[in-house]
Parts: sequence; structure tokens; C-alpha cells
Amino acid sequence: MGFSFGKEMDPSILILKQDVDELKGLLEISKREKVKEILRKALQEAEKQLKIVESGAVKPVIASAPSIIAEEYKAILNFSWDQESTFIKVYITSGIDGIGAMPKENVNISFVAKGFDLQIKGLNGANYRLKIHPLNKEIKPAECKYSIKTNSLSITLTKNGTEHWDDIKEKPSLLKKPSKKPTEDDPLGDPADKADPQASMMNMMKEMYDSGDDEMKRMIAQSWSKAHEDSLKNPKKPAQSHSQPNYIIHF
Repeated sequence: MGFSFGKEMDPSILILKQDVDELKGLLEISKREKVKEILRKALQEAEKQLKIVESGAVKPVIASAPSIIAEEYKAILNFSWDQESTFIKVYITSGIDGIGAMPKENVNISFVAKGFDLQIKGLNGANYRLKIHPLNKEIKPAECKYSIKTNSLSITLTKNGTEHWDDIKEKPSLLKKPSKKPTEDDPLGDPADKADPQASMMNMMKEMYDSGDDEMKRMIAQSWSKAHEDSLKNPKKPAQSHSQPNYIIHF
């Protein structure tokens, strides 16, 4: 599907239109209902962003970043882990002295099929975080738990199977993530939202890949690879070449 470049088009609108087309293409070739639901959600978000930008209700670039980014965390870098046939144990035994005396609501941990995110707020005047995603293999989030003692914390991850884990983190794959390096606040180097109207949709697509099963990951990777090859064979150049968008998502 092509676009007319008789008039100079806002690059943000062009990018969003291309995203909508790509998502529609993915939806047409997907077969599994779970994948279709995720793609429909991503498509609705992209179409919503496109309408907002086209109507001029908001400016494409937002001057101030969301306030949630201001909350700072110190990365928990020192931890150990062990495993049994059905579960993984993660131990944090240093750097969190006094955690046992904290209010329960100051310690929060969320589990997903391939990761977990531990956040400790207001411990000795600082916030701490341990986020590992993706894990080496899948876990059962509903059966995972954690335990707090006076100066330590342990996490129990229930395996989704009995396979042996070679490491707690997933081994690198051919699908490389963005070149952003890990920081103290986020040792995984997860990309933060940019002041871009399509940022939330891009993050949604990343989450789709991170949380999906093998077939979903294969389908998304193949689709974006094909789109990239097509764009190289038949490049579409807008009126100003310096504003040509790169709509291939790298996970």
C-alpha cells in the first residue's frame, strides 16, 4: 500500500500509518487466536495514536517525560540462585539490611511466564530493584512466592516443567535487542518510553515478543524480517529523505 507525497507529511503520521499497515498484515497471516488477540490490541492502539496525531489533539513530541520515570531505583546486583527439579530459588542476602522491619506494601514483586520484577521502596532512604526478564525457561507465575527475613529475601520460582536450567537468564538469541546498554537502575537495559506518539505501541510489540510462546516469536520475527527485506527492495522515500522513518522493530 503506497502513500501520496504531494504534500509534506508529518513524519509521525507516516510512521504510524506504516505501523497500522504492518499490524494488519500480521493479523491476516496469524493463525492462533491468542496471537490474533494481541495483534488486535496493538492495532487498536496504533489506530488510536494515529487519530490523535492527525486531529492535532496532542503534539507528536511531548516536552516533559512522564513523572513515573523520576522514581529512581538502585539495581540489586548481588544475588545467588540454586535449583531443584521443580523450582528455582533466588537469594538476596546482602545490601538490604532491615528489610524485615519494613511495611509489607513497600516490597512488591510481579511474576510473568518468563520473568519477575522485585521492587523495594524506601529501604534505608533508597529504592532497590531486581528485574530478570527473560528467564532461562518458563515458570508458573501463580505458584511463585517470596519470603522476607530480618536482613534477607528469597524468591521461589516454580518451574513450568522439570528441565535443568543452565543459567537463570535466557541465553542470547539471534534476535538482538536495541543497543542501549544496561544501567544501574535497570540492569536489563529495557528501553524507556520516548517522547514519541508511537512509543506505547512499540513497547506493546516488544512485550508481545517477550511474553509470547515460541510460535508467536517465530511468526513476529519472520514477519518483520520480510517487511525489512521488502523495504530494501522497494524503498519508499518521503518528500524529505532525512525524515524517512525506520518502521522495522528490533527486539
